[in-house]
Amino acid sequence: MKKFIKFDVELRKDERLNNDTRLAYAYLYDRMNSSIQRREFFDQKVNAYYVIYTVEEMIKDLGVSRNTVINVYKKLATCGYIIKKKVFNGATRFFLPHFHDDSLHSKPVKVANDNSNQTNFKQNTSKTAVTAIQQQNRTVKISEFDLMQNVVDGLKSKAAFESDLINTLVKYSENASCLYNYAQIIFKTKKASLNRLIKRGYCKATNALRFETNYYMQSDLVKVMLNLIIQTRTNHKIYNKDAYIAKSLYKFFDDAVLDYHDRINMDKVTNFNIPIRKLDE
Repeated sequence: MKKFIKFDVELRKDERLNNDTRLAYAYLYDRMNSSIQRREFFDQKVNAYYVIYTVEEMIKDLGVSRNTVINVYKKLATCGYIIKKKVFNGATRFFLPHFHDDSLHSKPVKVANDNSNQTNFKQNTSKTAVTAIQQQNRTVKISEFDLMQNVVDGLKSKAAFESDLINTLVKYSENASCLYNYAQIIFKTKKASLNRLIKRGYCKATNALRFETNYYMQSDLVKVMLNLIIQTRTNHKIYNKDAYIAKSLYKFFDDAVLDYHDRINMDKVTNFNIPIRKLDE
């Protein structure tokens, strides 16, 4: 039996999207029609439905490589067609801000919660509302503030980022995806530097690259990230901004380990006395 999916012809007018990106969004949109019928795909924290579509699934459906799918998701997020929410030990959730449910007509959506079997969600017209149920269709809108706050909470509790670093990243992030991307670059380069330096025999590398045990590193990282973000935004000759930031962070973390080892070695030097020899008159 052949399966058909709805394709929004308006996507053809968006010149930022290629055919792979348009088709991927059509698959996501089609799956959302299934998600809104199932309680387990409702995010209580942001009060909206979501889609789970793994990279492996999209590779199979589009018939393209992994890197292509990753770039497709990144492009959709940049253009505002999807909002990604990472889940600890779980699949990434995709929210579709432009999704319209035309199958319900004038019927409100019912979602079960802990206090009752089914609850009708009333239309919320405030600017920060994440779900709006309209008479003829239902428009799902995700508050960017809520998603940004979700990333910030994770950086505080799980990554041990201090306020100065978080505030700097938030200030120069247009959305949650941008903020998450900056954090990911920091994590990946720090991990790569750690593995490389441990192999070279730097036994204190783990402590050196932990924000909890190396205060100096995080303080300097704030200045480095600020300079890198400004450089990548003002220098139009930098085409691959992520790679440019990553390359600089590799050197930064390498130097942080070397400085940490030097401080440890200096602390071990005790009772350092310069012998004084009395000269004959």
